[in-house]
Amino acid sequence: MATIEKRTTQTGTTYRVKIRLKGRQAETATFERLTDAKRWATQTEAAIREGRYFHSTAGKGKTLADAIDRYSRDILPDLKDQNPRRVHLKWWRSKIGATSISDITPALLTECRDTLKATPYMNGKTEKPRTDATVNRYLASLSPVLKAAADDWGWITDNPCRKVRRGKESKGRTRFLSTDERNRLLAACDQATDTPELKTIVLLALTTGGRRGEISGLRWQDVDLKRKRIIFADTKNGETRAAPLVGPALEAMKEWAKVRPLDSTAHVFQGRTDKTQDKPLDFQRAWMTALKRAELTDFRFHDLRHTAASYLAMNGAGLREIADILGHKTLAMVQRYSHLTQDHKAAVVERMAKAVFED
Repeated sequence: MATIEKRTTQTGTTYRVKIRLKGRQAETATFERLTDAKRWATQTEAAIREGRYFHSTAGKGKTLADAIDRYSRDILPDLKDQNPRRVHLKWWRSKIGATSISDITPALLTECRDTLKATPYMNGKTEKPRTDATVNRYLASLSPVLKAAADDWGWITDNPCRKVRRGKESKGRTRFLSTDERNRLLAACDQATDTPELKTIVLLALTTGGRRGEISGLRWQDVDLKRKRIIFADTKNGETRAAPLVGPALEAMKEWAKVRPLDSTAHVFQGRTDKTQDKPLDFQRAWMTALKRAELTDFRFHDLRHTAASYLAMNGAGLREIADILGHKTLAMVQRYSHLTQDHKAAVVERMAKAVFED
């Protein structure tokens, strides 16, 4: 039985035909016109039933490197997180890029997975082991390449990545700043005279839970001081998210706005030089110096986001509220903060018991 699936992308509309007959490998092909798709489906299904059809040669001579190159050219540029994906795909290309696309099997990918896990990487001058989470990201970057080869280009019949077992990941970090650590960090930011906006950046991260890329990507058109909010347009999940401006973060943004450029499309935190003024500020050196001055260990910029979530949990916010503020689509990512909401839950139950039993 033949099925035709309409696919619409930024490059146009295509029609993918899949023919499944019992006892035979599925046949697929993609066309730009629906009439061509219907004609091929009718003719091919008849040829298969009459024994006159040989398997499609669309993927003949194609290698994994060919698939990665096509994906990198046609699909990857439209994705938000393309930089880490490029790193991952470069590894797959160097490892088994010369292998025929039809010979990429779950067994081969599993072997590569194990090799990657067993190979440490250099962090500065130190070798560090790769975690299951890191290896999973490499597989996650390759999977859409093979999916496109199967679903869009008809080079293979199925995505072998689907059958490769992923490693078990930890629940994630819950490192957050204590009151003393927060005060030390903000005091250290005050000393960053070469990067005076660092404290504002940190305050935004602490109060909005914004990611580093989201805060760096802020433009003045995304800042509404009258309504006391900012808009994160370039988010990890591709959705626009509004975040309230409150407390010290609001006051810091008001002060920073006094030196804002006339161009509303300019970055809120823009580069210093003529070459970088149209790009986000690179504040990594100032951030690392502030950490050193504050004597903070095992702390990353992303942990400011964890800190914001933890503060919300400890001050009565529910998991759904935390997910909404941080921009998570599901509650799974905020379950790590559930233990911090216990006091809030106890207070709710206590109020219920008092109202019911002490009437």
